[in-house]
Amino acid sequence: MDGTYDEIISDNPFFVELKSEYSNLFQHCITQSWVICVPRIGSLTTRVFTVEDFCAHILVPSDELPETHYSTLTEKQLTVSNKVITLEVTNGLPLQSHILFEETFYTEDFIKYKVWCVETPLEPTTNFSDNAISKEYLTSINDCIDLLWTQAAGRQVLDQIEHSVQSFLKSHPTLPVAVAPLRDTVSELYTQCLQIALQNRRLRDKSKSCKQVLENVKLAVECYMQHLLFDALFKPICTSCAYEDSHLNKKIRNMCDIQLRDLDIKKDLYHAVPRAKQILSKIDTYNTVLEKVLCVKQALNAIHKKDDSNNIVLLTADDLLPVFVFLVIKSGLPNWYSQLMYMKEFRFSSVGKGDADESSFLITTLEAVIEHIQSGALTGSPDPESYYYESNLTEENVNGRQRKNSLTESISTSDTNSKEETLEYIFELIKANHCEQVKTILQKNQKHLQSINLNENNVLKIALDNNLTDDDDDSDTEIYHKLCHPLCNCKKCCCKISKNLLKTSPTVTSRDSHGLTALHVASIHGKANIVESLIEMGAEVNATDLNECTPLHYASSRGHQNALLLLLHSGADIDKANIDQNTPLHMAVNNGHLNCVKALIYFAEHSRRKIRINCVNESGNTPLHMASKWGYEGIARLLIENGAEPSLQNKYNKTAFDYAHNLKIMQVLKSCTPSLYEYIHITSTDVKALNCKSDSPAPIKLKVSNKVSDTNNVSKAVEKLKLIDRILKAISYGDVKLACFYMNINYSAYVDMKDKPVTPEQTTPCHPLCECAICKKNNETNSSDFDINFTDTNGFTALHYASRYGLVDLCKILIHNKADVNCYNKKYQTPLHLAALNNKIYVIRLLLDSGANINAIDIAGNTPLHDVCAMGNIGAAKMLLSYNPDLSLQNGSDKTALTLAKEKVHLTIIDLIDKYSSGL
Repeated sequence: MDGTYDEIISDNPFFVELKSEYSNLFQHCITQSWVICVPRIGSLTTRVFTVEDFCAHILVPSDELPETHYSTLTEKQLTVSNKVITLEVTNGLPLQSHILFEETFYTEDFIKYKVWCVETPLEPTTNFSDNAISKEYLTSINDCIDLLWTQAAGRQVLDQIEHSVQSFLKSHPTLPVAVAPLRDTVSELYTQCLQIALQNRRLRDKSKSCKQVLENVKLAVECYMQHLLFDALFKPICTSCAYEDSHLNKKIRNMCDIQLRDLDIKKDLYHAVPRAKQILSKIDTYNTVLEKVLCVKQALNAIHKKDDSNNIVLLTADDLLPVFVFLVIKSGLPNWYSQLMYMKEFRFSSVGKGDADESSFLITTLEAVIEHIQSGALTGSPDPESYYYESNLTEENVNGRQRKNSLTESISTSDTNSKEETLEYIFELIKANHCEQVKTILQKNQKHLQSINLNENNVLKIALDNNLTDDDDDSDTEIYHKLCHPLCNCKKCCCKISKNLLKTSPTVTSRDSHGLTALHVASIHGKANIVESLIEMGAEVNATDLNECTPLHYASSRGHQNALLLLLHSGADIDKANIDQNTPLHMAVNNGHLNCVKALIYFAEHSRRKIRINCVNESGNTPLHMASKWGYEGIARLLIENGAEPSLQNKYNKTAFDYAHNLKIMQVLKSCTPSLYEYIHITSTDVKALNCKSDSPAPIKLKVSNKVSDTNNVSKAVEKLKLIDRILKAISYGDVKLACFYMNINYSAYVDMKDKPVTPEQTTPCHPLCECAICKKNNETNSSDFDINFTDTNGFTALHYASRYGLVDLCKILIHNKADVNCYNKKYQTPLHLAALNNKIYVIRLLLDSGANINAIDIAGNTPLHDVCAMGNIGAAKMLLSYNPDLSLQNGSDKTALTLAKEKVHLTIIDLIDKYSSGL
């Protein structure tokens, strides 16, 4: 074995299983300072380990000679000399294994333990013949790597395949976007990689003698190649299928209210749906066709029916396919068509097998499901309003004896067949578009309430105050018999009357048990004429249900542009947020309704009403995040043109760029030019407004002016904003030279500064007229006309980004050019905050030595020490504590840094703070 052998021990299956499955044994080894031996990847012929296997690889040092003599937990004696382990075997020659390398690990409590990577297992194993294969079936990329490594007796084949893939990527910097030429190109690479594998004598001999070995070698080569190539390969596939994916996503998003009962799925399969959905939703985490196909297989296997004896009953395709359709709709995957194309077209190892194998059947099944959804044969739930409140997939919620076919059915005790004019009956009339009948009934009921001097709010208040339920079935005659006298209006009598009126006399303001009004239902079903009539009758356009959704939310989410415009013209709140903080714009974008997005934006523009293009929901997603995720190219372009910012991050630190899964969306996002209405016009006194200064941290809006000079100043501001965007991107890529070039800084003049601290003397001349070499050099390096403290739209300076990515050299250059070390962004985060969050120890030291405020507070009240305690960044915590921070400061949640560390159970940081406190 080559002495330069290396591998990542943390990924070794043997070591992973020891830590996860035998944690008690593992912890005991650590506390006793025993040595753990881990056989290298590929040396074991099985992945099924027993406790004896692990005990045979745990070494206990002897008391007399702890450096050379050990015993295993299986009571075997062994010695170590010159990195060779010699194990005494009862019968036969001693077993020897080389120590390839030693690695030291630390626990969170800083307990040290040793791990030796050994060449062969320390337990005698059965000798396999040369024709034996370690696994009959491959199930993962690790199995494929193990196969090629084990059967080729080394990693030479793997290294050669990796070299071929790297050479392929260099010779093809841009892969074809069309699927057919892309498949042909990659197919040639696969042929080349397979030839490399079969040039190995051991693999070639075994493949000749056993067909199963040859098939496994083909599959292993394909999977390893796909694993290495996936990042470069899958993006062009998504780009080629972008149109199909976006149209499929629109259909799926508009069927998100579909329920199991709508697809006639058997009730005894309901229990398996959540598990199957969880499995299938992980398909995009796999890189190889093999793993993706097996993911589909596992999801289908999770859908099974058990009889009374707990035996699995085989299901027909007619039983499985509706469930599969439901899973695809509910999985939340944005690129199903691309996934299908990848599995279908890039499965080279199956060529010649025909279409009769299991994998082909699974791929064909998935294709049939996607085509069925794409065809439009599914129309969603017949009662879409019920979806917003029925989310549980348990059998109790869908069994026959308590089944409610719609939301409105659950709020009425009357029989609809009797034609009683209940609220449910009104909702059914709206769905059937009987406008005149709805108008007649509601107007009659309104007059009736006015005649008895009651209004809807009083009726509802009386009913709620007296805890009225639907359990009482008093008829009209029974109610009036129970009154004190026919004209009595005491509280008790009003209570009885109001209960009956809630059932029999609904008006435009009546609500069901979930807060839905007639206007909500008309908006859900897009009945524009009924929406108009209800508004004329005084319906509240901004009424909210229990989810805080207005009729405008529902009209936007369902794509009903006419109803949406009627609501907007009647004063509907265009930026109203629901319980998830989604606005109507979020809802329209999420479901791909370009016409509704245009209506919302253009109405706001022509009516001079403000619409928040960059509004965020509970997850921090803007509408552009959603458009990027689902591949809605037209909507993304429209949002960009109207000021959407693609660099905004959500709560998971993801931007719209991160969610873009095809190159077309990426191009739309990159074409972003800042809207002129987002920034002020620049004058000699306003330049500071765009800089990160403490007196004006908030963004300043553009004041529109008709002067030519104002237009020129605006264009200059836009050009500067484009420039800072290029600078920040260069910094995020780690390209210091390019960032300095954009900032007009002579990078070569700072080469000698890499290992020197930044001091004030570096920028101070000997005297005002001095022309010595040092002063000339300083004049050259400080000659940049770029404002080093200029910010982007989120308040980030170049120093913010350099601190976030740990670029110490660039931080020195920026500070030398008078960068403000205490500037802050929109979240009031200083560069020190970002360095602390990302555990950039050397940057933290540099910033603090340069005057950074160690107790700076962001918008949430967190200091840098709060951030490192919440993140568990031990190195950053040590560095900050060495500069004497204030431990008594509390954030917006009244928590100190020590409190956050205790909540997150970061024991090392807790110990560091305690030691620091005791030393004060």
